[in-house]
Amino acid sequence: MKKKYIVGIAIACIAIIAFAMLTEAYGDGKDIKGKIKKFFKHRQLAKMQNTWRNVLNFTKIEGILEYTNGSYYINSIELFVGNENFLNRMTRSDYDGDGSYEYIWQELEGLIGKEVTVNGVLRNDTIYVSHINGIWYRVPREMPKIVEISGILEHINGSYYINDTKLIIKRGFSKSDIDRDGSLERMDDEMKGLLGEEIRIDGFFKDGRLVVLHINGIWAR
Repeated sequence: MKKKYIVGIAIACIAIIAFAMLTEAYGDGKDIKGKIKKFFKHRQLAKMQNTWRNVLNFTKIEGILEYTNGSYYINSIELFVGNENFLNRMTRSDYDGDGSYEYIWQELEGLIGKEVTVNGVLRNDTIYVSHINGIWYRVPREMPKIVEISGILEHINGSYYINDTKLIIKRGFSKSDIDRDGSLERMDDEMKGLLGEEIRIDGFFKDGRLVVLHINGIWAR
């Protein structure tokens, strides 16, 4: 028997076994396409969860938490703990052990001067914090540089521009009445309501385009 036929038969057998496993796991085989997608989605989620569990095996530093000139340090290593918006969120864990759930900046304030263990990713003498005392904190990533631009909003070939800068806007419905017409609409309609007006936008650049975070001071994600 030729080699290519043997390989073909092997692949077919694997497919049959996989189909049988999915049928056994998810029912009688109806809507198998959706069940296969669900199966692989669960596998991907499990993979991601395992990845973030392993963050505890990344850089670990121990020492007294200090706060100087608006930044946190341990052993002279600066900690990136998130931007102002993140720090002003309510915490989900009691990091400072005072028995209450506070704003994140208050939890960190309660740890100043104490012995703290921090995990995260170390880049350029800054550690992007993922865990504090073994408690999950946040995804350890560097925030992009935020820029602000202003100008007349234009709509060209299906995309929005300010001063020849292409904008990336959120899809779906807006959380706020950005164009101030009295109704909540899809983001595309909110943007259309601002066409021809001078607006102020901030965000970060990605592949030469500006990912929009705020429009006239209103959160737009």
